[in-house]
Amino acid sequence: MAGPLFLGVEIGGTKLQLGIGRADGRILALERLTIRPEAGAEGILRQIAGAFGPLLARLPPSEGRPSAVGIGFGGPVDAGRGVVLRSHQVAGWDGFELADWARRTLDIPLVAVQNDADTAGLGEARFGAGVGLSPVFYATIGSGIGGGLIVDGRIYRGGGNGAAEIGHVWVDDRDGTPRRLEDIASGWSIGRSARSLLADGEPRGPLDAIARGDRSRADARAVAQAAAEGDPRAIAVLSGATRAMGRALAHVVTLLAPRRIILGGGVSMIADELWLDPIRTNLEEWAFPPFRGTYDVVPARLGEEVVVHGAIALAEGLERPD
Repeated sequence: MAGPLFLGVEIGGTKLQLGIGRADGRILALERLTIRPEAGAEGILRQIAGAFGPLLARLPPSEGRPSAVGIGFGGPVDAGRGVVLRSHQVAGWDGFELADWARRTLDIPLVAVQNDADTAGLGEARFGAGVGLSPVFYATIGSGIGGGLIVDGRIYRGGGNGAAEIGHVWVDDRDGTPRRLEDIASGWSIGRSARSLLADGEPRGPLDAIARGDRSRADARAVAQAAAEGDPRAIAVLSGATRAMGRALAHVVTLLAPRRIILGGGVSMIADELWLDPIRTNLEEWAFPPFRGTYDVVPARLGEEVVVHGAIALAEGLERPD
């Protein structure tokens, strides 16, 4: 007997994924769809309902149906009730009873709903870079910044509506102005800083060449490329972001003392010498001195399917006795 099947779902602002897998982390079938934000929550729900049957059909009939579903949602949720509190990217989610909808529509009785960053952190702790360690702190740095704290294989939810929201920690910008970490170190913020440097229209180096006269092309990826080519403005932008990230993680170490910090998301794919290494240096400088040497900082391992892995772990936890 191979063991029960579980359905894992990721609902993001631009990406929707459904995967069927087992408790050991194997994903047996995966469907990746693009979200159309203008279609709202109803459009995403139709996509999920439409994709589930074909996904299930890819498995041998002898496998049966998933016994539980986990959902990682891109926004704050009330995990206890399985209710979406809101989405910052797609309209129509406020107060939506997502767990009840999944039970009715997918005909799966056991449903867990969590924030996507928490879910990704659980995936990395169970199947990725955090295996065998606790506590594990996960941060995803993409268009925004999210976090998750996993203690003994479980998501820490604080008072109930979430915890570990590192993107909303206040740190000083390069000019000393207090800002939220997300407003300095996210992919969107890095791109915004770069575009402001191109505003005068005077070509000054690799960043201008990469943008080719179109400021909208100056995103985080372009900044990383220009920094690798020695552009001092791009280097300064990344330096400000890694400094802020290191300082925010120093607060994490001081308050939570994780054994391992895992950095994921698209921005964390920037070369180590421009991203991970300076973050480690800044963290070491600002960490509570007695805690130095008790943690490490590593890249995530599970790639684009990390939330699906975590959602499968959520589903498996519904069947596992406490």
